[in-house]
Amino acid sequence: MERRGGVDEIVDRSGQAPISVRRCGDRVLLAASAAAPVGGDELELIVDVGPDARADVGSVAANMVWPAPIECWSSSTTRCSVAAGGHLRLWLEPTVSVAGSLHRATTTVHLAVGATCVVVEEVALGRHSEPSGRLDLRLRVERATRVLVDHGEMFGPDVPGALSSVSVGAARHALSAVVVGAPAGESRTCVERGRAGAWLPVAADAAVVLAVGADRPAVRALVAALAPELSIDDLLW
Repeated sequence: MERRGGVDEIVDRSGQAPISVRRCGDRVLLAASAAAPVGGDELELIVDVGPDARADVGSVAANMVWPAPIECWSSSTTRCSVAAGGHLRLWLEPTVSVAGSLHRATTTVHLAVGATCVVVEEVALGRHSEPSGRLDLRLRVERATRVLVDHGEMFGPDVPGALSSVSVGAARHALSAVVVGAPAGESRTCVERGRAGAWLPVAADAAVVLAVGADRPAVRALVAALAPELSIDDLLW
């Protein structure tokens, strides 16, 4: 994505099955053309945002992670680079960990000095009335040579906490986010009616958001109240 003549332009858009890349208004959306990932698949997403450009990247549907006939891991790797003055908003639809699946997802964001971002990851731990598969997540955000966030999480029946990890208890939906470019202020927490969330400053203008709950509507409502910075674009753009 580059800024040309006051307009954000996609200068290089390419994709291979099972993922296609589409422009939809001001957003760039990913669409799956087949069931993926399945055990054994290795998917990669690369996003480059040029100086002073703005990119809003999402997806058209939830990302279902499927088991393979023979037990093996799938993986997805997302690498983002944002130049000085650029802004990236990366908020895909939830990853659904289907029972029996094994998946690793790694997201790395490199920010230049003066670049900002909102990066959100959501996961659904299993489909309705089923346990989750094994899901390992890693989210790392760097600015210049400094690491702002390096957060890992594991979910699944073979990790502490039975159907999920210790940090989510019996919750079925989890959200983690990094906001860079808005005043971080003080820490905030909320625990109520089977859901919990926290806003955790990691720098003067950067914070981590963590939230868990019974389902997506409960988690999204909690995050909207706890961290309005995720939805107020004019703070960051």
